[in-house]
Amino acid sequence: MNHFFLSIGSNISPEKNIPLCLKALQTSFPETIFSSAYETDPVGPAGNLKFWNLAAMIPSRQSRDEVISETKKIEYTLGRRRTSGDKYAPRTIDIDILPQEDYQKLAFIIIPLAEIAPDEIDPKTGLTFKALAERQKDAGRNFKLISLDF
Repeated sequence: MNHFFLSIGSNISPEKNIPLCLKALQTSFPETIFSSAYETDPVGPAGNLKFWNLAAMIPSRQSRDEVISETKKIEYTLGRRRTSGDKYAPRTIDIDILPQEDYQKLAFIIIPLAEIAPDEIDPKTGLTFKALAERQKDAGRNFKLISLDF
C-alpha cells in the first residue's frame, strides 16, 4: 500500500468548494485522512482573497500518476481550468500531490501535514513534519481554524 500526501486549497468560494472536494476525495479514496482546515493569507502574487488550506493523506494501491489523474479530474469537476501563466491565479480548488518544490517552507502546507502525520520524515531535509511545522509556528499564528461539515 502506498500513501500520498496532498495539499488542498481554495480562494474562490472555499466554503462551498472545499467540502465538495473532500467528498469527492473520499469517494475516490475512502480511507483518506484530512487535517483541520485553516483560513490563511495569500502567499506571493496570489491576490487579496484569503485561502482555505488543509492536507490529506491517501492510502492507495494506485500509482502516483493514477492519483494525480484522479485529483486533476476532481479539480476540473469543481471548475478549475489550468492555463499557462495561472500559477498564482485565484482558484476554485487546488490539489497538489507532495512533495513539491520548497513545500517545507510553506506554513499553509506543512502545518496541516504535521497535524495528520507528525512523525513522517521529509526526504529532502530528513526532518519530521512536526519539526518542519515548528519552524513555521510564527506564520501559523495568523491562521484561523475553519469548521467543516462534509
